[in-house]
Amino acid sequence: MNISKIRIVAQDEILRGVKSRHVWFFSSALAFICILAMHYSTSLAFLFSDPGNIPFTYISFMIILIIGPFFILVTAFDSISNEVENGTVRYIISKIDRASFVLGKFCFLFIIFAFLTFIVAIVGQVDNFTSGNVFDLQKMIFFWLFSSLYLGCFISIFTFVSILSGNNKIAFTMSAVLLGITIYFFMQGGIEYLRYLTPPYYAFAVSETMKNLPGENDYFNIIKNLFSMLVFIIATLSIDVLVFKRRDL
Repeated sequence: MNISKIRIVAQDEILRGVKSRHVWFFSSALAFICILAMHYSTSLAFLFSDPGNIPFTYISFMIILIIGPFFILVTAFDSISNEVENGTVRYIISKIDRASFVLGKFCFLFIIFAFLTFIVAIVGQVDNFTSGNVFDLQKMIFFWLFSSLYLGCFISIFTFVSILSGNNKIAFTMSAVLLGITIYFFMQGGIEYLRYLTPPYYAFAVSETMKNLPGENDYFNIIKNLFSMLVFIIATLSIDVLVFKRRDL
């Protein structure tokens, strides 16, 4: 693994990659939906127990938690399989080691989605401020960190599927099935160890913090879940690299 080579792969994908327009479109669409929901938040008052105090950050956070994985699916499922299907992967790995290639692909997607969730976080707090509330820098940072890491978990998952797939059709089908399994595991409230394997478990655990000011006990919960998602990403990416290194191309 070479940091400079990872940067080169990510930078090349962002600036010159054919896939970058596709990723920018869907990531921007997700950001637009979040901002639109905040703008028309009064129409969503029936979703909350306190309609008189609509939490802008909470609205956009829940949108990212619920529909964000689907946007990641359509942008990440072919991150590696497309190169395999087109036959370009052999040329690329002759110039760059496999670990740097996989991590560069991950960073490409993660940077774009992290950038746009940061914009959503800023817009949310600006809306909050213009509505007569205090600009909460702390909540903005928490929103950005959790949203970025949450989406990063799914990027690493779908990258793994893409590595295993020989073409884009298989990659998309397997990614959709895996997303369904992840949602099923998360919904199995009585089987805790299955929920620990799913990113939504850690993100939904702090969703109330996005609605209210965090108390003393909330900070421990926030740090614990942030760390858990970071470990999840590192562990999944380690598996991604190991599998890609062993794959016969």
